[in-house]
Amino acid sequence: MISFLAAMMVLWSCEGKGPDNFGKVEYDPSKPVRIDNFEPDSGGLATKVFITGNNFGTDLSKIKVYFGEMPAPVIGSDGNHLYVLTPRQPGDFTNLTVEVHGNSVTFQEKQFAYHVMYVIRTITGKKGTTELKTGKLSEAEFHQPSTLAMDKNGNLFMSHWRVPFCFIRINEKEDIVETIMPGSRDPDATYALGAPTVDADGIVSVINDNGRDYYTFDPMDEWAPRQRSILPAGPGKTPFTVSTAHSLAAHPITGELYTRYMANGHLIKIDPVTKEGELVKVTLGPCDSYLVFDPVDPNILYIAYTSLHCIGKYNLLTDELTVFAGRNGEAGWQDGTVSEARFNQPNQLIVAPNGNLYVADRNNHCIRMITIDEQGGGMVSTIIGKGGIAGYQDGNPEDALFNQPRGVAVTPEGDIYITDLGNNVVRKLTIE
Repeated sequence: MISFLAAMMVLWSCEGKGPDNFGKVEYDPSKPVRIDNFEPDSGGLATKVFITGNNFGTDLSKIKVYFGEMPAPVIGSDGNHLYVLTPRQPGDFTNLTVEVHGNSVTFQEKQFAYHVMYVIRTITGKKGTTELKTGKLSEAEFHQPSTLAMDKNGNLFMSHWRVPFCFIRINEKEDIVETIMPGSRDPDATYALGAPTVDADGIVSVINDNGRDYYTFDPMDEWAPRQRSILPAGPGKTPFTVSTAHSLAAHPITGELYTRYMANGHLIKIDPVTKEGELVKVTLGPCDSYLVFDPVDPNILYIAYTSLHCIGKYNLLTDELTVFAGRNGEAGWQDGTVSEARFNQPNQLIVAPNGNLYVADRNNHCIRMITIDEQGGGMVSTIIGKGGIAGYQDGNPEDALFNQPRGVAVTPEGDIYITDLGNNVVRKLTIE
């Protein structure tokens, strides 16, 4: 195997070789395409895979290779050997298929085992800064970036928690950091905002620290802020008591907004048309919290109880409220089953496209992942950072460090943005 790989690498590294000069065995339409083997049989994104077989031809425009249903970049062919790179996240175990001039064959002897890799990098902000500066990603600075939400168009919305209190839009492709709601240096300002949410129409909503007001930002209005007041419960609706609130969650289907009050644990829903609130459930408390709906099962609302160090789960359909992960009132750092796991001040949480939950475990200085099984249980693991160790370091999971991560948001591709509060930067967890 080693000699084969070496030979192929030498063959395809020769200068002056074009796509049709790798070998001399051209495609024969009268013969079948055959796969004999491929190596290696496991790896992550962009792993070099060498496929041996017959009748591949040398015209790369006519050769397609798939890992499961995901197409792979084809780098070279000499007719009997292919050199390809694994695509991004094709699945845990996938079959390998080669298609030449429309004729395809799938290798049945073994599958490729894909290993997920996590890489963290800083996209904007500078460690140690205490002022807000907007502009290009490389120029921007923050003073305690807080919580996040992302829309389907790659816009990242962030609450800037300390002076100046304001609301910010970040877009990597546009290379821009801009304030879309002006800031204030008044500690009691109306611009002290909690964790934002984005509904199915792309409208961003974020609640005021006072729990009485929230703001909406509509892309059709170029995200111009609109202040809304949460009105008392109307006739026939259960009243609620207002206190500090730091999170909103938009129901994926109805568009109703949910928030939870810190002092009394009142979970309320807000009618997006009338703006009337209504008590839904008295949850655990008193403590701060962050909310997120499960996009696959919109009846499930997850609640991060910050100072109670656990993750709750509320079923809107059955009215069942449980502690899903961690233990009520018990701080610590421990991976394992959801009942064994321990958190320390869990902050914002999100549900990724693959169904996993990601939690900014603030005082453990790390990002935790909760995988959910079919029985409703799951496993908790630390995917980036070292439990209980604060620092600042980009890179792979073994090296990366955070200092009080507070916010998380997910892209449609599954990458995760993180506000590193203690380091005053925004970072990106790429899942490869």
